[in-house]
Amino acid sequence: MDSSSSTRQYTVRSPFAHTGLTCAPEVAEQVHHLAAPYLTLDQGAAEPGAWRVVANPPPRLDATVAETVTAQGEVAVEYAVDHADRVLFHVAPRSDAWITQSVLRATRAVHRCAAGRQGVLFLHAGLVELNGIGVALVGGSRAGKTSFIMASVLNGSGVMVCNDDVSIAAHADRPGVIGTGWPRSISVRLDTLELLFGRDRAEEIRSSLSHPANETLPTLRDSGVEPHGTALLYPWEYADILHTKIGQSTKVDALVYLSLADDPAEVDLAAVPQAASTELLSERILRLPNKHLNIFGHEPSPGSVERTRRALTALPSFRFRYDFRDVHQQVDRLADYLSGRI
Repeated sequence: MDSSSSTRQYTVRSPFAHTGLTCAPEVAEQVHHLAAPYLTLDQGAAEPGAWRVVANPPPRLDATVAETVTAQGEVAVEYAVDHADRVLFHVAPRSDAWITQSVLRATRAVHRCAAGRQGVLFLHAGLVELNGIGVALVGGSRAGKTSFIMASVLNGSGVMVCNDDVSIAAHADRPGVIGTGWPRSISVRLDTLELLFGRDRAEEIRSSLSHPANETLPTLRDSGVEPHGTALLYPWEYADILHTKIGQSTKVDALVYLSLADDPAEVDLAAVPQAASTELLSERILRLPNKHLNIFGHEPSPGSVERTRRALTALPSFRFRYDFRDVHQQVDRLADYLSGRI
């Protein structure tokens, strides 16, 4: 892939916005591959006024504002932003893999900010269809969301929409709550891969992954920041490994506040009263659409998110502490429990 070769213009669309992308055809092909099924990409320039993401540095850096994204365990990614013309340029690093990852990350950030302006809530939760029931698995980092969703897919009962940072909306013109996923890498604990696939197959999977951050993530394990170790999967890699499809969105039928039990005796599954659910939910609503690059305007109009908050707190809510080592059986337990109550 030669990012300096002739570039073309593309339009990227989500349910919330459209943006422009200027890059080499090889980059566009990779972005299209990585963004499915959440974003679509078509040839042709975006409409005037839309934000544009450009894969090459600007001709004059002094006419732009520098923005840097630094994620734990990754190299820093540098951008240059022309706010007047609504253009974001990728500056560095210039490796093929990072150019693709960078322009996709920036495009996702613009669309998530647009969703925020429309009153969409972002929730620290995974979203899975469990035997046809839309379940938002609410919990912080290392709560076991990704492990649980992957096990549900392997069991044949689950379809993943996203493993984290789901966007939630309650629309005035249709009933229910809709959760939508985003094209972001899937962070998986290394011991999850071994638990689900066995040591040999887990090592094959790790060696086949293409996210560029996997080259530097072992430093987190070596330093003790991530004792279990972690790997990043692109959505298409996840789908290939689990022989499954990924859903773009689904109706949310229940909230499950998920956590890992330190001991099998601590496993617990119970309904949560609405007042308690409201408090738990408020702790997991993300205050910003993105971890980085919230520079596109994301503040909703006053009161626009209240309809979604009310709809979320009215959903059936449950608390589930599960045993990581027994995850397949725990998936069946939750599926059976919810099918009798939803």
